[in-house]
Amino acid sequence: MKKIESSFLFVFVVAVAVGIGLEMLFKWQLLFLFAIGICFLFSSRRAGITKKTAKYHMIIAVTFLLMSVLLTVSFKFGLVIAAIFAIIHYIHRKRAPQLLMVKTCEPASKIDKANHFIRNQWFGNRRMLDVVYEWDDINVQTGIGDTIIDLGNTVLPTGESVIMIRSISGKIRLLIPFDLGICLEHSAIFGNLQYDKINTTVQNNTIKVYSDNYETAVRKVKITTSVVFGDLEVIRL
Repeated sequence: MKKIESSFLFVFVVAVAVGIGLEMLFKWQLLFLFAIGICFLFSSRRAGITKKTAKYHMIIAVTFLLMSVLLTVSFKFGLVIAAIFAIIHYIHRKRAPQLLMVKTCEPASKIDKANHFIRNQWFGNRRMLDVVYEWDDINVQTGIGDTIIDLGNTVLPTGESVIMIRSISGKIRLLIPFDLGICLEHSAIFGNLQYDKINTTVQNNTIKVYSDNYETAVRKVKITTSVVFGDLEVIRL
């Protein structure tokens, strides 16, 4: 299923690009704008030109190139199709949130050890169950939809561990044991934050919260989350 989706996206992008190119060839206005952009682009790379003038030429080149693309019917049609595709995936992900169950072990020697990777996915559901990682900072990126990070079965090493979560849209839910000290730093363009007694709206802002046992806890986790549109909920187990 994932291969089919990837193939569809590749074919879709190629089809839109070909459509834009053909439309420019048969519409002299668009071709004229594109040609002006190319001329200014090459002039910005010309030898002997000052940095200030090169910057202006680059801005003009990008402006004309973007205009030649944005005015095409193919681009507008592709934008509509992409929006419909994103909405369908959002609805699908809302019904079946992504579940990441992270299990770790104490760090060992990193000599002659294979690297472990967590592949980021923008679309489609992903389950990671019964996977053991030697602890290293985790960096997870998701696209559109809800994400659940479950640390209930995790044994973190002594000291502070780091987890980073980035998402475009959707709800992030963190399940964290009571004995872990938490340093939570959450940023969002628009969304809500629910943590302990805190229930607040985040609007283009960053909020930093420490748990009551952060200073005394033997094992701590620093969680940095970033979402464009979406909520963050922290549940203590």
